[in-house]
Order: sequence, then structure tokens, then C-alpha cells
Amino acid sequence: MTATVGGFPEGFLWGTASAAHQIEGNNRNCDWWEFEQQPGRIANGDTSAVANDHYHRYRDDFALLRELNQNAHRLSIEWSRIEPAQGEFDAVQIRHYRDVLGELREQGIEPMVTLHHFTSPIWFANKGGWSAKDAPHAFLPFVHRVVDQLGDLVGLWCTINEPNLYAANAWISGEFPPGGMGDLGAMYRVTSNMHKAHELAYGAIKRRWPDAPVGLSHHKLLFLPASEKRRDHWAAQASQLALDRWPVAPGMLRRVVEATCDYIGIAHYWGQMCAFDPSLPKDQFIRRFNVPGRPVTDMGLSTDPAWMRVVLNELRKLGKPVYITENGVATDDDEWRQHGQLRMGEGLQHALRPDRGRPQDPGADDQAKRPPLRPNCGVEFALRRQLDSAR
Repeated sequence: MTATVGGFPEGFLWGTASAAHQIEGNNRNCDWWEFEQQPGRIANGDTSAVANDHYHRYRDDFALLRELNQNAHRLSIEWSRIEPAQGEFDAVQIRHYRDVLGELREQGIEPMVTLHHFTSPIWFANKGGWSAKDAPHAFLPFVHRVVDQLGDLVGLWCTINEPNLYAANAWISGEFPPGGMGDLGAMYRVTSNMHKAHELAYGAIKRRWPDAPVGLSHHKLLFLPASEKRRDHWAAQASQLALDRWPVAPGMLRRVVEATCDYIGIAHYWGQMCAFDPSLPKDQFIRRFNVPGRPVTDMGLSTDPAWMRVVLNELRKLGKPVYITENGVATDDDEWRQHGQLRMGEGLQHALRPDRGRPQDPGADDQAKRPPLRPNCGVEFALRRQLDSAR
């Protein structure tokens, strides 16, 4: 770490992240497309019909990334395109993704490929999706096909995106398909299956490409106690445990970041306060709300770029390379976004070089410069041509 560029080590990867369904358009054979068609599911009745039209415009998009001096890009391979029916693989779609990855290489951009980023084929969902007992093995043929036919173009592999967040949104809050509500048992069945799927995918990739770095992306939402009361500390700890751990054996939970991997992928955007509330049994007796005094993004959650340093410092003891797979501010306010990215970069520098000392109060060191609080706009399904904030 002797040679540096702007305070960052030589070879540091700068890039953006995207998910196939959210940017490609016309992805109509997956569970999310069906979910979007159900009345009342998506704000304003929006759909992903065209999205950013990245499927056809990827060359232009990657040229823009190159103009921004990015040297890495995280993208996903859409399972429902590659395997539209169980056991049937589409050679045309495989050729398309070879062209996509080849274009990234031509632009001098390192591809990080995600194998599952929230969407699944309709045939898989109809069999119970990730809650079905055989889900990990149903996922594996797709993995093998991608690894065999696209692996020579891939720089880094990310098996599964944010498994605990996916399970919570799909079976607890109902915001993701299939729209389950308060089903904690299903959530843990799903994360258990995703753990097994990750382990199987990791082995499949390493057998074919032993030198390729393989990991996953863990969503780190910071939960803070609403007061010094013991019950509120319990509420925050219970919330953190639910998102940070998954079943690895009967009766055994382990941190997601401790999974078999060559690197740790971390996605961090938000923080929330937690208070014990006996009137909320359907919410596990926990009331969650935004952190007072922190801006609220258009996704409806509070954010502070200084929290990234807290998240990264938690990973130091694991002794593995870390990739920030997602981070940013959901807003139309470019000034706020730029300010947030600069402050996040400062925190990242301190996480990289803890010997430089710790800034004074992280999150209040430049409170006067922080943009005014944003209104809580709620979660909206907004598809915009903004690669810098696409997830």
C-alpha cells in the first residue's frame, strides 16, 4: 500500500453497480415482472418495461463509464434470460452476455458478475422459489452454464446479492415478490437455501476458475438503539442479527460475511433507530424509524456517509479484501450526492489507513455543510437513466 492515487492504494477499483432487471428492459420472464403487473404493488403503476434500455445501449453506457475513469463495473446475468425454462438454455442470450462482458473488457473495465440479483425465472418461482427445499440445486445448472461459457471474461464473481435483505423484503415486509408478510420461518428457510446455494456456486466457480476471486454481497443496514434502555438495545441487536446472520446448520446462525469467500462484498446505504414496542407483534415488537438529524433519501431512509467507516471497521478482523459493492444516495439533488460521495471517500480513507487517526465526531464533523433534511418520500419504483445510482 505504498503507491497511492489520491490517497488510495494503487490498483484500487472505482466503479458503479447495476442489476439486470433494473436497467435492461423487456425482462418479462422473471418473478419481478409478474409482481409489477399486480395492481397496487408498485407506486404509480410503473413497470420495468423499458427501464434504461441497457440491453440495447450497453456499449454507449460503458463508454460513459470509461469517460468517468471507472476501471470496474458490477453487473448481473439475468437467470431468466439464460434459463427461460428449467433445463433449457438460450444460446442467443449467452452470446449477448458475452458481447456485454467483451465490451467491458474492450473499455478497460473489470467485470464483477453477480449471479443472482433479486430476480428469478417464473418457472423457479412457481416451484416455491428460494423457499423450496431443492432451490439450491435448481440454481446450480444456471451457475454451471454461466461459469463455463462466460467465465473467461469475468474478473470477479459475486454469487448472491444481499440474501438477508432479499428474504426480509420478500417474506417479512412484502415489498419483493412473492409479497409475503411477517413470515419469519420462510425468511430463514430462504436464507438457509441461499447459504447452501452460495457454497455450491463458490465450489463450482473455483473448480473451473481456481484463481478467480469469488464472494457475495451483504447488505449492511445499521441499526441503532433509540435510547439507553436495555429493551431498545435488545431491539437494535435483534434487528441487526436478523439482517447480518443466516442459518448454516440446524440451530446455528453465522454472520453472512463469514461465508466461504475470497473477499467480502458490502452494500451500505442507511441507518435506522430501533425501539422495543409491545404493541407491534407483527413487527417482532420492534419500532424502526429514521435517525433524527440525518438526511432522508428518496428511498425514505436516513443516511450518513460517515457510517461507512463504522461498517468497514467491523470487517477488519476477518482479514480479507473488501469490495464496496453498493453505496450512494437516492436523490435528484446532484449537489447532495456529490457531497455525500466526498464524505464517504474521506471515511474510506480513514478505514484504509487507521494510523492516520480518527476524525472528531463522525456524522457531525461538518454538520453545517450538510444539505437540509429531505422529506420522507417513501419507497418509489423509479427507473431512471442514472447508472451512478442504479442498483
